Amino acid sequence: MPRWRSGTVWPKRLLTGAIALALVTAAGVWLAPRDGASIDRTPSGAGPRSYADALARLDASLIGTRDLGRARPDEWLLDERLAHLLLSRARLTGRFEDYAEAQRVLDHAFLLAPAGAGPHQTQMALAFSLHRLFRTEAMIRAIEAYAVQPEYETRLELALTRGDIAFYRGDYAGALRTYRQAVADDGAGPPLRIANLLARTGQPDAALEMIDRYEAGAKLPTAQLLADLALRRGSIELQRGAWDEAGRQFDRAERLFPGWWLTEALQAQMLAVAGRYPEAVAAFETIVRTDACPECMDALASIHRAQGHRDRAAAWSARAGRIWDRRMAMLPEAALGHAAEHELAFGDVDKALMFARRDAALRPYGQSETTLAWALLAKGDAGAALRVIDRPIAAGWVSAESHLAKEQALLLLGRSVEAEAERSAALAINPRAGDATGSLIWVGH
Repeated sequence: MPRWRSGTVWPKRLLTGAIALALVTAAGVWLAPRDGASIDRTPSGAGPRSYADALARLDASLIGTRDLGRARPDEWLLDERLAHLLLSRARLTGRFEDYAEAQRVLDHAFLLAPAGAGPHQTQMALAFSLHRLFRTEAMIRAIEAYAVQPEYETRLELALTRGDIAFYRGDYAGALRTYRQAVADDGAGPPLRIANLLARTGQPDAALEMIDRYEAGAKLPTAQLLADLALRRGSIELQRGAWDEAGRQFDRAERLFPGWWLTEALQAQMLAVAGRYPEAVAAFETIVRTDACPECMDALASIHRAQGHRDRAAAWSARAGRIWDRRMAMLPEAALGHAAEHELAFGDVDKALMFARRDAALRPYGQSETTLAWALLAKGDAGAALRVIDRPIAAGWVSAESHLAKEQALLLLGRSVEAEAERSAALAINPRAGDATGSLIWVGH
């Protein structure tokens, strides 16, 4: 995520992506952490019990599916199965190579499939993961046009995906309405999707309670699922400045599903923000030895820069930059936001602005528009930054870093009284919002 270079007047950015953003109540009053502990279930015997186990199972399934595909090269359903496994591995590892291969496999499957058929649902899921909203919508329409109506579960997923698209287009009320309408018939709810939306629109306690209810009602919950729920809780607590509770949730995730690079990176970040730099550096360096994690490399660069180690910071940021360049060449829509943040912190402001504009055009929601506002500020265009950042705030996006961006724009425009109100709003969301340690938090898209 972008971090302003030394000597600039702009405040440090906080957190981005899959780590949830800063949260307040709908009325604008920050809720204190809840009393009592969250649900703490024990994993069932189903599913892998560690990251290594999960990866090994996926790799074994991939080998078997590839073998079948070579033996039966004209069956598009085998291509779809292979693409589904590659998508699952990509989501687990974060490797863009798996996403890219999944798309190549699906392209081949569509060539094999008869007219009106094909791997539309897997393509829908992959396109959404790659931030390709128009392609996602095209797949929804193709499935809805089937001669035989899809089963209920498929129809439900189509409706919920429409809600996801509304969210990433900045229509938060429409997304919530779509989620709730999609399940009105049976009274159930897509709790994790709604929790994600609530967390980003000012209702963190409601989001946490929904996650708790989901965990309490889960049948035979796997270790990976329970770890994921802990990470979701931790990200919400992190954004309201409840770092101790965030750390406890990240530690719980590691106990439940050990070895997951994402959990380890989040734990490393907690070491960094606590000022335990040598331990944080060691933890991040362990991760990047086995995983090409450019966010971790950017985090390492930020830690070294905070200590005045300019050469080490430059080496790590350059290494991260090379990976972001490759990812931009491979899957640009999926990499744009990350690449913009990297360039803002360590690279070329003009490139950052170009990437941020493209990302916000593709997905005009709160995070991308906040990044665009910071890029405009870096170019000195406070008026444009103010116009951009007013959009997500007015739409209901609740984020400390959005208010900090608006504060900076107002200061540069000489509107100091309004700027002070925006800073107060940011600190009400997260009392740590102005801390320099925010520049050390990178992982989580």
